[in-house]
Amino acid sequence: MGPLINEEQADKASKIIEDAKNAGAKVALEGSRDGNLLTPTVFIDVDNGSELAQTELFSPIATIIKAESDDKAIEMANDTPYGLSSAIFTEDLTEGEELARQVESGMTHINDQTVNDHPTVPFGGAKESGLGRFGNPWIVEEFTMTKWVSIQKEYREYPF
Repeated sequence: MGPLINEEQADKASKIIEDAKNAGAKVALEGSRDGNLLTPTVFIDVDNGSELAQTELFSPIATIIKAESDDKAIEMANDTPYGLSSAIFTEDLTEGEELARQVESGMTHINDQTVNDHPTVPFGGAKESGLGRFGNPWIVEEFTMTKWVSIQKEYREYPF
């Protein structure tokens, strides 16, 4: 864990935490703030429809939401306008791969953290999360426009 990028982001994360507590979310681990550094806050028994669960957090805030089955977990994971990154933890890698295909996110990591990144793989989200993909060569497509320019140096006979 490190500091958030600036005071505005630290303030935003602190507000999310306070709003969640005021809405009755159950705190399992209370973090603290020192300038832009926030230590982790963990909420448990979070309602999937709550503002906390339906917010892209981008901070050391974790929500634990229980599901009765894998199918219900996929349904809840997809029940959001966002889909940047997800993770599935399982001993059954074949099942994990099948579940990963069902999650509506730009990235799904099996038995790894959601912030996994590498410069040669496409990094980006689905739905309202992110814009396109980052990482070579995908970033080139996002920030450039392919255009054909031709130059005719000699007179050309046209068929019409």
